[in-house]
Amino acid sequence: MTSVLKQRTAVEPGEPMGIDIERDEIVFFPLIYWPVLPETPQLSPAALAKIDKYMKNGGTILFDTRDAATAVFSAGGISPETQALRKLLANLDIPPIEPVPENHVLTKSFYLMQAFPGRFNQGQLWVEAQGEHNTTTDGVTSIIIGSNDYAAAWAIDANGSVLLPVSPGGEDQREFSYRTGINIVMYALTGNYKSDQVHVPALLERLGQ
Repeated sequence: MTSVLKQRTAVEPGEPMGIDIERDEIVFFPLIYWPVLPETPQLSPAALAKIDKYMKNGGTILFDTRDAATAVFSAGGISPETQALRKLLANLDIPPIEPVPENHVLTKSFYLMQAFPGRFNQGQLWVEAQGEHNTTTDGVTSIIIGSNDYAAAWAIDANGSVLLPVSPGGEDQREFSYRTGINIVMYALTGNYKSDQVHVPALLERLGQ
């Protein structure tokens, strides 16, 4: 994903790096990708407070349960990954969420999109709900939740070859997974910039008066 961002956008990202949420400082990361594991351990009160502060001060976390292709086979349609995510979020002050609305900035932050596939394409992408309870900072949701196993679609080896197959849409779907990643990164970095552009003509007209 790093190389795709460099090729297609003005973003100059560093190499992806893992973090220890209990130990590392996270304030400098505008976006954190968090693959959810069934055996995710309980976090300490200090780590939970760190995450809560991060999200309330403009940081965005993309939680990926990676279970879009298997959740339907789980008891009650709720996979172990989703159960682990629910347990984690229960200890955080999380705003209401909703599927990405068709006019959301995430649908147009770089590419025009209405679907957000990863290695899988069955899963829904969720963001902080708009409306009176919205608490976004600069128009950016503090939480994004997906299940399409995004990092697996983006992963490459040292030679630049893809590591895992994409299903059911093959390489066309992988292309759209790249676009999903780019939109998420650009959205996290630029906030409501794209949404504000609809007001530019009126602002220019007023400035000219």
